[in-house]
Amino acid sequence: MSRQEFGPSTLSRSELLAIFDSDPCQAEEKYIALYRSLTRYFEWNRKSDPQDMAQEVLKRGFSRLQEGKKITAENPAAYFFGIARNVVREGWKARQPEQLADVDILKPPSSFYNLDPAEQRVFLSECLGKLPNEEFEMLMAYVQGEGEAWSRKAGLQPGALRLRVHRIRRRLEELASLRARGSGRKES
Repeated sequence: MSRQEFGPSTLSRSELLAIFDSDPCQAEEKYIALYRSLTRYFEWNRKSDPQDMAQEVLKRGFSRLQEGKKITAENPAAYFFGIARNVVREGWKARQPEQLADVDILKPPSSFYNLDPAEQRVFLSECLGKLPNEEFEMLMAYVQGEGEAWSRKAGLQPGALRLRVHRIRRRLEELASLRARGSGRKES
């Protein structure tokens, strides 16, 4: 049996890239530039996965070349953009403008112990007020991204700082759960 009885011969990667340029390095650069252009094309068309769609276009184009199709356009990129245009049409669904209701959109209720934001701030202030000054300053430095500088100033290793912040967080969570159950610590 001859090769032609099995269908067209498969082209190698270098043969496929040769449609862009005879120089392999230039061909690869043009292929990458085409991929980026296709990605931008799909981004411009507001597609959610432009990289995947660009790969799909390249796969379809190279599959057609494997099947024996010839590119008749002077610029091979035009051939692939024709495929891209068809891919957009296949999945194109015009967005219908959504009308917003005249009713004000309500914020969902807070899930933090059924407290509104003002009550949450008061509760947080109460909890933070129960911390010693050094722990409060350490926690604030850590939250503001200045924990490393604070730990150097205090002579602590970064791991020790993280451990202390974790312990403070656990104490604050315990305070919150005590309040949620309706019982509070009696201060002496």
